[in-house]
Amino acid sequence: MTRRSITLAVAAGLATALVPLSVAAPLSAAAAAPIACPPSGTAINTELTERFGTYGDTAGRWTGADSAYSVDLPDGSTAWIYSDTFMGEVDADGGRPADSPFLHNSIIVDDGGVLTTHTGGTEAAPESLVKVAGADETQRWYWFGDATVEDGLLRVMLLEFIKTGTGVFDFKFTGNAVATLDPADMSLVSVTELPDAAVNWGSAIYEDPSDGYTYVFGVEDNQAQKYAHLARVPTGSLTTAGWEYFNAGEWTDDPAASSRILEGVSNEFSVSRFQGKFTLVTGDATEPLSAKIVMYRSAAITGPYTGKTELYTTPETGGNVFTYNAKAHPNLGDRDTLVVTYNVNSFQGSDHYTDARLYRPRYVDVHF
Repeated sequence: MTRRSITLAVAAGLATALVPLSVAAPLSAAAAAPIACPPSGTAINTELTERFGTYGDTAGRWTGADSAYSVDLPDGSTAWIYSDTFMGEVDADGGRPADSPFLHNSIIVDDGGVLTTHTGGTEAAPESLVKVAGADETQRWYWFGDATVEDGLLRVMLLEFIKTGTGVFDFKFTGNAVATLDPADMSLVSVTELPDAAVNWGSAIYEDPSDGYTYVFGVEDNQAQKYAHLARVPTGSLTTAGWEYFNAGEWTDDPAASSRILEGVSNEFSVSRFQGKFTLVTGDATEPLSAKIVMYRSAAITGPYTGKTELYTTPETGGNVFTYNAKAHPNLGDRDTLVVTYNVNSFQGSDHYTDARLYRPRYVDVHF
């Protein structure tokens, strides 16, 4: 891919058109009333910012990526789950060489501040960690969604895309799957295909110990309008049990029958139990390329999600630079703090090579 096609392919991934679903009217994000207790302040998380910044600049491996889900592993380390990834080295001027390897997914394991990058291929010739079997990755690839651990194995949601023409926007979503990896070395154990669906499943995962279900959120992406959907499966059986899909107050086994539960989410977001309520953190997709990171609350996992509250405005947004796919990391915060990440990108492809620090997640603490 050329520099420009890399940039636009990432940006286009935020606006992949899918078949619209409309089983039930979702709550309008614009109509949601503010909550009573807004956050008390925000601050840059300097520990994570410096840790990944130093690693990206000096390790000679990972130099930046987007997505940035995180999940705790059985040994106490944390796996950071990335989609599009730049590899290689950062030069003396803080830029990337023009021949820097570019992958569609990777994982960094953070073990007490020691970072290790996991990809496919070799260190000299890295490839995506999980590839579509037998496919040319310039024509067919996986992006990563959220992840969880079951029976000591890491399960990562996969979103498959294919090229449909020669243009940089000529690709489409084609299906969902789950990758199973051995967290000891991030070697691929298996890929399990999921039933055909128009929803991008894996935007967020929440395991509820109170009812024994793992809940998987997805996005119906109609470019300008994006809607959250919800599915569930008995905890521990993401790849072995039949999924159920939330349909206007009922659960169904029909993957085409899930209903919209919230309008205005980004393709990636988070849902966690925070201060007694289910808390959804997302980029504000009610506005094109918005700089706002917002939060919704609900007493139930199924919604309604209300009380739209602005948490942070990304300072990088402006000109060719845009931010996207904000999410919270409850495994990294505490009872009074949400650790939030978001991605930074540019519509100008050369920017990624001029400044390696541009295409890296940002880390913010939101205090309540």
